Amino acid sequence: MDIKELSDIQSESGVIGTLIYHPEFILHTEYLRPGYFYGTDNGCLYWAIQELYKDGITNIDAYNISSKLQSNRAVSKTIEKYNLPAVQELFDLYKEIARNSLEEYKMLADNVVTLAFKRDLVKELNKMQTDCFDNSIGLEKLSNKVYTALDSLTQKYIASGEIGTLGDEIDSIWDEIVSRRTDDGMYGIPSKYNLFSEYFTYEPGELVVIQAKYKQGKSVFLMNEAVHKLMNGVPTLVIDSEMPTRLYTERLLAHLTGIEIGRIKRGNYSDEEAQKIKKWIDWIKEQPFVHIYTPNISDERLFSICKMLKHKMGLQFVVYDYLKSNAISTGDNYNVLGAKCDFLKNNIAGELDLAVLAACQLNRNGEVADSIKINRYLSVGIKWEYKTQEMIAKDGLQCGNSFAKIYVNRLGRQMPEDDEDAYIDFIFSGDTMTIEEAEQHQQGSNF
Repeated sequence: MDIKELSDIQSESGVIGTLIYHPEFILHTEYLRPGYFYGTDNGCLYWAIQELYKDGITNIDAYNISSKLQSNRAVSKTIEKYNLPAVQELFDLYKEIARNSLEEYKMLADNVVTLAFKRDLVKELNKMQTDCFDNSIGLEKLSNKVYTALDSLTQKYIASGEIGTLGDEIDSIWDEIVSRRTDDGMYGIPSKYNLFSEYFTYEPGELVVIQAKYKQGKSVFLMNEAVHKLMNGVPTLVIDSEMPTRLYTERLLAHLTGIEIGRIKRGNYSDEEAQKIKKWIDWIKEQPFVHIYTPNISDERLFSICKMLKHKMGLQFVVYDYLKSNAISTGDNYNVLGAKCDFLKNNIAGELDLAVLAACQLNRNGEVADSIKINRYLSVGIKWEYKTQEMIAKDGLQCGNSFAKIYVNRLGRQMPEDDEDAYIDFIFSGDTMTIEEAEQHQQGSNF
């Protein structure tokens, strides 16, 4: 492969053309060096503009650039060696490709730097290839040469990137903080359940994990939140490792219509109820909603799906049902769950700036396998359980049959861990797949 293919003269010329009219942009690309340009003329011109701007000259023209080029013996010799075109001739060409926005300029500059890095990397790899066939170079020496070369190259390009102070960025950061507020003063995407708003909302970049024992309604909780988001215009994706889309749709229609899921399956409903089902089916057709049944999904495919849907439908809310591992070894199982939680938090939520709600299963003792590894990455951890008969008797029937305890919260207020009465009351209906807030129990009451 010809190394010339790792160059883009149009991007290089665009950088120079832009700096002629906006020399102040050079302050935003201090990581760009004259030697990064493949075109020698572009490298010389970039050096001249850089030096002129350092001298306080902001009116860049052919005369002062020519003077600056001639002032440096090495640069003037380079110009003579490569027989470069006259500066005025280059100026006329650059007028056509100059950019007016800083964003476009930085995009061109980044392309120049990336291609320079690739060219240098190819050169280093070629040297390594030669060393590999040199029998006089042993393993230790070769290993050191490889690490030294790659580390030096990385430091040259990556470490020299633009690093600003917080003061430089504070205005844009504050704008982002303000933009995340909803019209009613909430921050992030509100939960269906108003009582949760005292503790957290679903913020882009954050991961909320609900934890429940087997068959205690965690998937129903996820569905209720997903529907709530759709009803508030939030594009939503459900990744479902347990339920094929047909079964999910049966549950979804039971939730939306209030018709028991058993009657929906059997077709045991009235004409009026049939019209209600049709109404909600038509509603679903119009929603920015995707349900994907996949028992095992790779991190790469999950990331690709989320990125594609963010572009295609403006995806904002991701539901992952649920965190699990098929590893036989307990240690491997722990590592898989921790790694998946890490990926959801840092890659799906963080890198793609999405709000993520996931679920995981508690064991018989009410614990998550290696909860430390999962809790390390989540933003909010919620334990969801059915109430015992003793709890129902103590709280009262009006306080529902289920409860949620927020035991980890990095986004807001924490529930006291040692207070057994600190939880939120809910009414769970398995027939219609609904979860609603109940009347709240009196904390500290004695049975």
